[in-house]
Amino acid sequence: MRCSLPPPEKRRVSIGSFIISRRKGSPLSLSSTMPHKSATEPYRAGVIGLGQIGNLFDEDPRRKEIWTHTGAYLALPNVTLTAGADSDEDRRRRFLYRGVTANAYVDYRTMLQAERLDVVSICTPTALHHEMVLASVRAGALAIFCEKPLAATSEQAAEMVEACQAAGVLLAVNHTRRWEPIYVRAKQLLSDGEIGRIESIVGYYPGKVFTMGTHLFDLMRFFGGDVQWVCGQSPDPRPGSDEEGGLSGQMQFRSGATGCIVSGRDRANHVFELDIFGSAGRLRLSGDGVAMDLYRFEESPRYSGYRELAPDAGIGRVIPDGQPQDSRLVSAMRDVIDCIGSGSQPACNGQDGLAAVDIACALCESVKLGNVRVDLPLVESLVPSSGCRVAGKQLLKT
Repeated sequence: MRCSLPPPEKRRVSIGSFIISRRKGSPLSLSSTMPHKSATEPYRAGVIGLGQIGNLFDEDPRRKEIWTHTGAYLALPNVTLTAGADSDEDRRRRFLYRGVTANAYVDYRTMLQAERLDVVSICTPTALHHEMVLASVRAGALAIFCEKPLAATSEQAAEMVEACQAAGVLLAVNHTRRWEPIYVRAKQLLSDGEIGRIESIVGYYPGKVFTMGTHLFDLMRFFGGDVQWVCGQSPDPRPGSDEEGGLSGQMQFRSGATGCIVSGRDRANHVFELDIFGSAGRLRLSGDGVAMDLYRFEESPRYSGYRELAPDAGIGRVIPDGQPQDSRLVSAMRDVIDCIGSGSQPACNGQDGLAAVDIACALCESVKLGNVRVDLPLVESLVPSSGCRVAGKQLLKT
């Protein structure tokens, strides 16, 4: 989408060869020069990176749902999977072996130039996300669905968010649990005040801070709101070891609630859970979406003058009923496609992705500085109402 040029007193923002202009301190005015797509015309999609999440996870016989961007696009009737790009010949072959009527490219830049893509999925290593998002913006994509984490640094993530907002490109980040029914249900219960005011959230995750960690940070923020500061702890004090294993730590939400992050260093020992305490009860999410338990404080049968937690009679334990439903990745992809037409934001947008990167970077910085408190945000991204950004510092090497 092209930007209509504002009156004098412009601020120019240059990101690579992507240049936009806008009046300082004002929101961007976007023109409607983008070609209109009819209701029956399918969106053209392409996938950059045909590895595990891009295409190969669906080959795992133990995974009963769709787990890849390729599979999700193929499941949507209003999307045509037009192209895929990967430098690995075997991955390109396996992509085409799925029977897709698509072109396979060695270089993603060639794909972006040759194909008129409406939607681009970026499924490459994190260090490549920044350049690929900006290239997709320049190529005229309507929407970009980027794997998590959004970027390797807060500064890069902020530039990506700004570039997409400036060009009117929808940016979604694949923190897929935002689309998981049990987590959506939990969010609704919390919003309805079922456990009262949230006082603390304890989260458990396996593996690396920039792998499974950002999934947890995103959910903790999804439930608890924006984070004010974090303090990190590492089981291994060696420089750079934070990227080899998980980080634990504490966080303070702007609401006043506290948070505790607990990491298991072995990713193969998959423990992903949340325990949310409120003034009126407790909500526990266990087994990475397998079950949810709701408790309320009731008068104690054992101690006079005290209340104890008891399973809620009305809701109690919620377990997915096993009925056929979309995989969370298909739900996420459908949300992204629907948002193109409606102009709304997906369940996990660029700002959400930036916030998760911010928490991860701040935890790493805290450990490097001796487990000190690090205030957030590290980088102020675009505020939609003002269009201003104040650059912060880069914390991690890409």
